[in-house]
Amino acid sequence: MKKILTNEERIANNKAIAESYYHAYDKKAVKDGAVYDTWKYAPHAEYWSPYFGNNMIDLQENPISVEDSATMEALSYSVEFDDWKPIDFESFPGIEGVAWKTHFGATRKIDGVFMDFFAYSFIRTNEYGEITHWETHVNSNYNDFLDVAIGEHGPYDDADKYMAAVMKKLKSAGIDLAALMHADRKI
Repeated sequence: MKKILTNEERIANNKAIAESYYHAYDKKAVKDGAVYDTWKYAPHAEYWSPYFGNNMIDLQENPISVEDSATMEALSYSVEFDDWKPIDFESFPGIEGVAWKTHFGATRKIDGVFMDFFAYSFIRTNEYGEITHWETHVNSNYNDFLDVAIGEHGPYDDADKYMAAVMKKLKSAGIDLAALMHADRKI
């Protein structure tokens, strides 16, 4: 039986969710397969972003796990930017979930030009501390960054098109996609 968290436990859990995300990227470990270690998902947790298809995605039904998609994304960015990571991070935990702002930045390998963008995430959790809804939003600088990182940008009308561009970048860099897949799927 699952434990229902107190309000104080929910706030601490939601803060840990945001910090887990930040620390994985700050260590530049996501591209190497690190996962957001405190994240627990409710059955049929949803993901939504207006940039990545503007459709609700059932994370349990999606063929690519959150862990695999995050690893592929971060690794594809590292092909053109070896120092991509958060340069600033701020989170706002509450009882019902957490919001955070991440300022990502990196230097282009080819010419040393610094590029950055902001990403905003919102997570809703249930009384057990499980994620029920996750969404992300990005500012317009993300378009310029993606043009360099993966060779194209959105907004995409389908999240699969973004992942196809990520996979194409990885394949062109000689990276074996099968070797990136996590043995365990959290949802």
